[in-house]
Amino acid sequence: MKKLFWLISGVAAGLAIAKQIETNPKAKAVADDLKRAAVEFGTAFAEGYSERDSELAVDQTEASTAKPAAKKAPAKKPAAKKPAAKKPASAQ
Repeated sequence: MKKLFWLISGVAAGLAIAKQIETNPKAKAVADDLKRAAVEFGTAFAEGYSERDSELAVDQTEASTAKPAAKKAPAKKPAAKKPAAKKPASAQ
């Protein structure tokens, strides 16, 4: 029931905001600016993703044609420290 309440509240708020944007020219200008900025961001993100994807594809093809690197010896784990010995309590 709680989820249904929040769904209905969100739809009602969205409708109220949409009506406000349609009737108020300043709000419409702000909404248009936000839409333009979101489209620019999405375009820049998609271009960057494509560029990076092509870089990785080139790196992958270069790595597959290159000779495999020599295997390194596994690193040794450092010895675990033992806790310090407790001093006996002196009788007073």
